[in-house]
Amino acid sequence: MGIILRYKDFLKTYKTRGYRTKHLEEYKKLFPIKANERLAGVVADLIGDGHLQGEPKWRIDFTSKSIDELKRFEKEINLLFGINGKIRECLSNKFGKTYNLAINCSPITRILFLCGVPAGQKVLTAFLIPNWIKKDKKCFKRFAQRIFSCEGYVFYEQGRKLPQIRLEMWKSEKIKEKINFVEELASYLKIHFDIQSTVRNVNIYNIRKDNIITRPMRIYILGESVKKFQKEIGFEGEKQIKLNKVMGLSFGRH
Repeated sequence: MGIILRYKDFLKTYKTRGYRTKHLEEYKKLFPIKANERLAGVVADLIGDGHLQGEPKWRIDFTSKSIDELKRFEKEINLLFGINGKIRECLSNKFGKTYNLAINCSPITRILFLCGVPAGQKVLTAFLIPNWIKKDKKCFKRFAQRIFSCEGYVFYEQGRKLPQIRLEMWKSEKIKEKINFVEELASYLKIHFDIQSTVRNVNIYNIRKDNIITRPMRIYILGESVKKFQKEIGFEGEKQIKLNKVMGLSFGRH
C-alpha cells in the first residue's frame, strides 16, 4: 500500500515555521503515513459517527450510545498514533443517553484531515471517498464495513425473501456536486465486490434552526447482493448479529 502523507508535506500546511513548529518534531516518527486498513476504518468512523473540527482549534469527536464502541475507536486511534481521548456523557442530547470521545490533539487531527476526513459540518460539506481508499480493495472493504456499521441498518419486510440493507446520508440541498459520496460508495461496492445497489433521493426534508434545508440520499442493497454484502463486507457488532439472524430466518422459510 502506498504513501498518503510525508512529513515535509505535513509541515507545509502550517503557516508558521522555525521554532514555532519545533513541537511537531515528536510526531515525525509517525511519518510517512501509509495507506492501511485500520486508517481506512478510522476515516469511515469519522465520516459516520464522528466529527473533525478544523481551524482554529483542531480536534476529534466520536459519539455513540455504547461506551464499548468509543473504546474500540479509541484503541484504533491509539494503535495508529499513540494517543488517547476522554469519554464523557452528552448531556444536551434529547434523543437518549449518548457518550462522546474527545481527542484534543491538533497535529493528529490535521493528519486525519490530510488523509481525507472532511472538517466541519458534514451535512454542509461536499466530499468523496479518499482516492487511496477507493483504489485498494482491502482498504475499501474496511471503509465500507465501518461506514455501514455507523450509518447503515438492516430492514426486513414480511413477505420478502431477503432483507434489505440501507445507508442514509443527509446533505444540504444547496450542495450541487455532480457525484456525491453515496453514489461513489455504491459505485465501488460494484467495482470491488460486484455488490449491486440503488441510490435514491428520498422525498423528505428537514429545516434546520439556521433555515438550511437538508435532504437524505439512500443506498439500497437488495436481493442476492445482500448475501454478497454479508459474506464479503458485513457490519460490526449488533447490526451483523441482526443481519445473520434475519438471513437465517429468511433461508429457513425458503
